[in-house]
Amino acid sequence: MSRNAVAQRNAPGTYPPAVREREARKRHTGVHRRRLRLSGMRTRLFAGFAAVAVITAAIITSASYILIRDALQSRVESNANTQLVADVQQNGTQLQASTSGQTDVQIADTMAKSGNGGVSVIVLITPHGTSASNSQFGSQDIPKTFQNAAQQQVVQERTVVNGTPYVLTGTRIRPNGPEIYLFTSLESEQAILTELITIGAVSGGLALLGAGGVAFLATRNVLVPIRRLGHAARMLGQGDLDVRLEVKGTDEIADVSRTFNETAEALARSMDELRAMDAASRRFVADVSHELRTPLTAMTAVTEVLEDVEDADPTTISAAHLIANETKRLARLVEDLMEISRFDAGTAAMRIEVINLPELIEATLATRGWTAKVAVSAPALLATRIDARRMDVVIANLVGNALKHGGEPVALNLFDDGRYVIVQVADSGPGIPAEALPHIFDRFFKADKARGRSEGSGLGLSIAFENARMHGGELSAGNRPEGGAVFTLRFPKGVHGEVPGDSDDPSWGSGSGSASGSYGRTQGVSV
Repeated sequence: MSRNAVAQRNAPGTYPPAVREREARKRHTGVHRRRLRLSGMRTRLFAGFAAVAVITAAIITSASYILIRDALQSRVESNANTQLVADVQQNGTQLQASTSGQTDVQIADTMAKSGNGGVSVIVLITPHGTSASNSQFGSQDIPKTFQNAAQQQVVQERTVVNGTPYVLTGTRIRPNGPEIYLFTSLESEQAILTELITIGAVSGGLALLGAGGVAFLATRNVLVPIRRLGHAARMLGQGDLDVRLEVKGTDEIADVSRTFNETAEALARSMDELRAMDAASRRFVADVSHELRTPLTAMTAVTEVLEDVEDADPTTISAAHLIANETKRLARLVEDLMEISRFDAGTAAMRIEVINLPELIEATLATRGWTAKVAVSAPALLATRIDARRMDVVIANLVGNALKHGGEPVALNLFDDGRYVIVQVADSGPGIPAEALPHIFDRFFKADKARGRSEGSGLGLSIAFENARMHGGELSAGNRPEGGAVFTLRFPKGVHGEVPGDSDDPSWGSGSGSASGSYGRTQGVSV
């Protein structure tokens, strides 16, 4: 298909109204289907907001926990030290004068009650043994290193007894005197810290939810314009040059939208200019071809007369043959250009008939003298609904191309797969170069760059491709594994695969008729 045809197909006006309305609605609303991408911007922004919220909550909670823990512990240690000093001052003399362990227990109970009312535990180590205000405590709960340090001064450390945290404060009354150890419970402080951790966790969860909401709003404000921009870019790439974006605000996205609109407008102007130039060039080719037909017809008649002259000198006869051949070549080129201009303008008409395709192929080869050069494998009867003249052009171009640029023997295979008719033309030549295959149906394309000039116009395969497309089929080219090029024509036997026979179907062409007398309408091959 030519670039002009592609441009016409992608032009905005070729979209069905319903499709254009739906696309316009999507363009203005920004609504279109999209897949959830775990690596998308929304996911990354949400993860970023969530990470910030969680990290912030963790930092605040951790800092608060450490500061409050240190403050509570410092307060408890200070109170414990004050209490121990006060107990020594009040009960030290009595403790030194004690003569029994029973008295030591009473003194320990008195010291414990004078402190935090049962929250603290006093342990006394005297010459009478170890006495405590709580029978669950004893000397085994006092670390040896701590006990040794308490011989010289008042010392403190944090310890755990039976799963409960305590601040242990100890000292000795005079050298070789009684030892006093105060266990101050940290249960209330630990409860405060546990409640703080719970509050921090709840705050972190709420912060995470808030971050999710903020991320949703932030990404919506950012991603919706980006999605609209992406959708508009896709529409622009599909040929809708009328697509525009609504510009709101003065931020970067508004600048991008404004730039996109300016680019789309510039592209639309360029496309309009290109379409106008393309239309003018097609019109010029059509007009020139039409104007050349009359003088070429006269020139062809004159050259035919010159070719029949026999009494002239050899130089004159050679010149006459040269002029005749070039005139015929020019006439074929003009006819091909006019046919191409009809394709471009959309005025190429179809005359569909019920045709026995094997007979048409036989007539095509016989008219051009190729019957002996082409091995045909085809059924005796294969009724098809085709334009006989255009199908004759397709077959003639494919076979002529195989004979001229491929090599004999040339094989033509025709078969029916039930719904489609397939025609294959294979030659025994070197095949088509790989770099030429994508362009083999382009206009004026020549696979052999050294072949600067040939008898053909370079439009034959392009015309054959367009004729195949008009029949609702396709024409493809390739190389055979055993060598040589192969061209495959595939087209339906009827409209949407219906059984041939309804020749009045308007969707297949204008007019109907029988196959009789159709094979005489042939056209020169252009390759």
